Amino acid sequence: MFIDTHAHLCYPDFAEELPQVIERAQAAKVTRVVSIATDLESARKTLEIAHTFEPVYAAVGLHPGEVPNVTLCDMKELAMLAAEPEVVAIGETGLDYFRDAQTDLALRQQQIDLFWAQLELAKERDLPVVIHNRSAEQDILDILQAHAEGLPKEWRPWGVMHCFSGDEKFAFDCIEIGLLISYTGILTFKNAAALRDVAKKVSLDFVMLETDAPYLAPVPHRGKRNEPAYVPLIAEVLAQVKGVTVEEVAAVTTRNAQRLFRLP
Repeated sequence: MFIDTHAHLCYPDFAEELPQVIERAQAAKVTRVVSIATDLESARKTLEIAHTFEPVYAAVGLHPGEVPNVTLCDMKELAMLAAEPEVVAIGETGLDYFRDAQTDLALRQQQIDLFWAQLELAKERDLPVVIHNRSAEQDILDILQAHAEGLPKEWRPWGVMHCFSGDEKFAFDCIEIGLLISYTGILTFKNAAALRDVAKKVSLDFVMLETDAPYLAPVPHRGKRNEPAYVPLIAEVLAQVKGVTVEEVAAVTTRNAQRLFRLP
């Protein structure tokens, strides 16, 4: 049994065959999917999907790429959506310094403010956080460390570093703060030997699996549309890296996801 802890089922890529996508996931023993929003429109659609399909849960959040267009009204609506019972996390939120925010310090500060606001919302709603990071490791760690200091010690894990592709130090810094890390199809790529080396050193007790569908399809589907049914392909590579069975990877990563998102 597997859980896809991060897919974007609300995206247009799945609009024509969402029931079939979910059926294929179930056939591949991917029994539950956490569908992730990146803006208010996708949050509304994600909740509609979660209402319609029993195996699907929702995470609602504002991606850092939404800056500078986010308003106070947007945050108020996000807070309302986060109160829905199908919502199991806030996200995806975080920081993305890959393009404009590398040089635009005002834009960078707006991303930081939006990230902080969603961390506070997660604390208020007693929900975990799904975190996006791109080229912003130090600011991410500084913010998360400060946030973690205000959380109860027993409230761990309290978030996940989604689509983890960082180095060993970043992995263990995330775990020390109280996060899980989540691997995508990148783990299966030929040029991802460094990431597999990190995965070998990180205990399964701190790991989840995700597709980030429709992106980052694992080998042998690389370059094509991704979908939740492909989670076992990531698990197979992780099992090889760790020297364990796929069944053990499935059991531990599923348990971690259940704990983080409080799934049945």
